[in-house]
Amino acid sequence: MATLYSAWYCPFAQRAWIGLAHKKVSFDYVETDPYAKTVDWMRVSRGTGQVPVFQVQEEGPDAAVTVPDSLRVLEYIDEAFRGQGPDLFPRSPAARADTLYWIDFPGRKIIPYMYRALKAPTGSADGAAALQEMEDGLAAFSTAMSPQGPFFSGSDINAVDIAFAPFASRIAIILSHYRTYSVPLSGDVWQRYAKWLRAVQQSGLLSGTEGDRETYVERLVDFYLPYSNGGGQADVTVAA
Repeated sequence: MATLYSAWYCPFAQRAWIGLAHKKVSFDYVETDPYAKTVDWMRVSRGTGQVPVFQVQEEGPDAAVTVPDSLRVLEYIDEAFRGQGPDLFPRSPAARADTLYWIDFPGRKIIPYMYRALKAPTGSADGAAALQEMEDGLAAFSTAMSPQGPFFSGSDINAVDIAFAPFASRIAIILSHYRTYSVPLSGDVWQRYAKWLRAVQQSGLLSGTEGDRETYVERLVDFYLPYSNGGGQADVTVAA
């Protein structure tokens, strides 16, 4: 029996949910409040207190595993369920290393600046600087994409697409709402990014983990209100 401990609003948890769905892994979904640091939750999350946590409980000496951290979940399910559903990672060591690099890249060069831009006062120099850093990261990410696409590495979805898709969605939804920001469209790099985002949106990767789109967007905007006023988690603004 497999269980995903998740929170509907969390982009990191959404990564794991998308990966499981794409691999066609059956699991029970448990909506979790990671801010409630109960004894049981800290035990389940192996002391992290964070979602997602993927847990497998089967009979046998090596059949029980608890995997916290969204990227570790993607790596685990690709190995544990090899041959079931599409591969998330390439098998070539060189290609896998490159995939891991680009999976980690947004956490260093894009995601922290997305949150800094959201938390900075509207029209502030700090907000403008954060948006520029985020755009620089997005441009580098897009430049590394397969020229043909439509996905990051070509015609097939892989772990890079899954890992960044929830954050690309929040750039489009949350920064648009609170900072009237939209990603540039002019130029080959931004046309490539737009092509990638359309492909991700049309693939069902996101919609399958959001429920009703209109309700989801409204709830997500409400959830990020404290961030737009300078609150929310502090660690999401720290580059890895």
